[in-house]
Amino acid sequence: MNTLIAPAPGYSKITLLREIYYGFRPNKPNFTPDDYPDLTGKTAIVTGCNTGIGKHSLELLYQKNCNVIGIVRSQSKGDEARDDIVNNNPESKGTITIVSGCDYMDLSKIPAVGLKIKEVLGTKALNIIIHNAGLMAPNNEGTSFQGYEAMFQTNVLGPQLLQHFIDPLFLKNDDTSLKRIVWVSSGAHLLAFNTYGINWEDPLFENSPTKERPNNNVLYGQSKAANIYQAKAWYEENKNICEEIGCVSVSCYPGNLKTDLQRGWGFSMTLAKYLMWDGVYGAYSELYGALSPTLKPQDSGAYIVPFGEIHDPREDIKLGLTNGVAIKLWEFVESKISPYF
Repeated sequence: MNTLIAPAPGYSKITLLREIYYGFRPNKPNFTPDDYPDLTGKTAIVTGCNTGIGKHSLELLYQKNCNVIGIVRSQSKGDEARDDIVNNNPESKGTITIVSGCDYMDLSKIPAVGLKIKEVLGTKALNIIIHNAGLMAPNNEGTSFQGYEAMFQTNVLGPQLLQHFIDPLFLKNDDTSLKRIVWVSSGAHLLAFNTYGINWEDPLFENSPTKERPNNNVLYGQSKAANIYQAKAWYEENKNICEEIGCVSVSCYPGNLKTDLQRGWGFSMTLAKYLMWDGVYGAYSELYGALSPTLKPQDSGAYIVPFGEIHDPREDIKLGLTNGVAIKLWEFVESKISPYF
């Protein structure tokens, strides 16, 4: 895994600092619920939707009469979020169905989730997928059931494995008026390794003692760089059918937000929250990717930033989208998740 397609170029520290600043002081959203189309008869999947940005995205979709399949770990927490949203939006003609058991820390649990999604979806067309669930750990010690670094497994391996089971349900010439995938990334990709964002020697740190891992910000940044690659690589892997059905696949940095993603970060995050935005703004970013009529299949691989604009990712990662690095990362992940197909 350590042979790169081309040496990674450097990147501008000035640009990096400007993008970090933009995350705290982004432009105002220009695509908000008043601009969203009626979604009657449409079906969406949102992962990690019992709290935070995912719950906001689920609610905004439901308000537009969408049928939403919410993917969570805990049935009780998912049911609580669903009931809260339904009770607050009695005028909606949509539905919310909760599918639980999606614990990305154990890949062996994901095939059953894929089967449940198939059963719930039935003969309905699937229009939107938002890979929102994620982990931003307060330290570098997390290790999955499979023995992999926790954030890479949760943020990268898990969503790609779930997508494997969703693809046959999604890549169909049924309701082609709307076909979108949003892979949730982060401005933290700016902090990732300087080799196209990935530690190619051992991305999962399966061969490294915990004490030899880099700090948690670098590990989180690596997983978020991978999400940017996934948006492009998934499209390239399925380009023919995507062009036929008009599918768009993008990555999205929702914003610097006050959500449960920072749970366990302590006093430093309490202070930082004064600089952050309410979680609903992150949903505006995600739903720009999911619903904006300005996005076309040729925009696949675009990196959406707060609160609904397209910027370039870090220079080396931008190059990685077109020189084969994205596909290399995709194929590496496939090799790790294929035992669970």
